[in-house]
Amino acid sequence: MKVAVCDDNKVSLEFISRKVDEKLTSLNVFHEISNFERGMDFISQHEKTPFDVVFLDIRLPDIDGFEAAKHIKMTYDKTQIIFITTESALVYESFDYHPFYFIPKGKPKYLAEKIGSVIGKLIDEINDNWTICLDLPHNEKKYVDSNSIIYIASKSNYIDVVCKDENIRIRRKLDDILKELPEKSFVRIHNRCILNMRYLGRINHGRNKAILYDETELDISRSYKADLVEKYNVFLRNFSR
Repeated sequence: MKVAVCDDNKVSLEFISRKVDEKLTSLNVFHEISNFERGMDFISQHEKTPFDVVFLDIRLPDIDGFEAAKHIKMTYDKTQIIFITTESALVYESFDYHPFYFIPKGKPKYLAEKIGSVIGKLIDEINDNWTICLDLPHNEKKYVDSNSIIYIASKSNYIDVVCKDENIRIRRKLDDILKELPEKSFVRIHNRCILNMRYLGRINHGRNKAILYDETELDISRSYKADLVEKYNVFLRNFSR
């Protein structure tokens, strides 16, 4: 996840950046954070390589935060904007720019709690709408909704991405593609297989098999079984199908 924090107050900038980093690290989200004290510096970088999320101060010295929001959406409309400001009265005006959230600045403890809460909601939102890019032959790319992926299996030098409506064969390392999938629903069950727990019906412990809803059976490696059981129990407790 590429994250930007834009605030002209250096103390505030460093505090927000640190709290964002702490929360994403605690959630085991791979991330990279870039700090900006000027809005135009942020916009220039965003136009080169778009950010997934931006924590944006509304009052900046060189450009209004709302004007910056227009540039953000024109460049990459999937960027999630989280406004942070001391001026709570601007919350209604911010709705015109479809932000993910609006955080009023307050005491450090309050701000830290709000940042943590918002990031938790953001990760849930992203996980439920996660799209990954698959590199196909002849330099073609295919974007796939992660929720549509049932499982991914490696075979020789290829990976088969088995989806609800199609199977896609690509050249890729299983370890690399696992890093791009939402952790709350995907788990490794074998050194050659990653499973989307949304499609797991039950676990046959005696035979070490994952039984999917269509009765497809996948092998569970003994070395991954305990991790699968633990993550599947968390999945059942916290996430609906």
